[in-house]
Amino acid sequence: MDFLDWLGCMGGVCTAGAAREHVTARELRRLRDAGKLWVPMRGWVSLRGVGNDATRAVELGGVVTCVSAFKQHGLWTPHGDQALHVRVHRETHSARVDDAGAAEGVVVHRLDQRLREGRPWDGVDDVPTSLAAASGCVTANDLLAAADAALQQGKLQQPDLLGLARQLPGRRGRTFERASHLSGSGTESIFAAVLRHACIQFVQQPELLPGEYSDFLLGRSLVIEIDSATWHGSPAQMANDRRRDAQLTALGYRVVRFTYEQVMFELEQVRATVLELVRRGLQQRALVSEVA
Repeated sequence: MDFLDWLGCMGGVCTAGAAREHVTARELRRLRDAGKLWVPMRGWVSLRGVGNDATRAVELGGVVTCVSAFKQHGLWTPHGDQALHVRVHRETHSARVDDAGAAEGVVVHRLDQRLREGRPWDGVDDVPTSLAAASGCVTANDLLAAADAALQQGKLQQPDLLGLARQLPGRRGRTFERASHLSGSGTESIFAAVLRHACIQFVQQPELLPGEYSDFLLGRSLVIEIDSATWHGSPAQMANDRRRDAQLTALGYRVVRFTYEQVMFELEQVRATVLELVRRGLQQRALVSEVA
């Protein structure tokens, strides 16, 4: 594959070192002189005309990290955060970095001293480094949702996440200790955090119907289903949900559904509803098989 084609497939920007694994330094100079490459910062090259989060972060003296990197990796991102999150080397102090810190819509991060410092060749921090940067930036619920997504998608393994947790101070590390691969969406992660905080016991992804899994089972009979941002309520999806709900109800379960909007913007009301259902004992109802 031609170097320019490769660079385009890789996001349009890379370190000069990564580029020299494909072409010579002389060829890089020729491509730059021909106007096909530009240099966002010394030690980096980018395709002419490419202006994205990575090139902007490099121009500011760092790399993409935190929730901006979550977007690149397909992880959960906090609702409404449009800032560019840039990690600079913790020992770097320059006018360029000072300008980055003062720039509108930019959040500058530095890693904790206990964490290994690296420079990603493509200008985007890897998943563990992005999570570490986010641990001092986003809410515990959003951090947990991103960690859950990384585990669920196989982009990080539990031992690696626990190792990261041990390197972070106090509460920041403890958040990762609660992460699980069972949450299928950020809203499920946030709802699970609410249940833990309320000391309500639950099981995620129980197989209550043959080959079909529910989001949460509280006690033995209260089923909670959580919609994700990608759930669009198509007629086919809605029909399937109604079928499942009817089958579970016939077995003696009580099924309650919460939308993405409820979990994201009415979380306290969701919590109050669940607490009231538990107070009334709906999670301890006898199932049809138990009555029979």
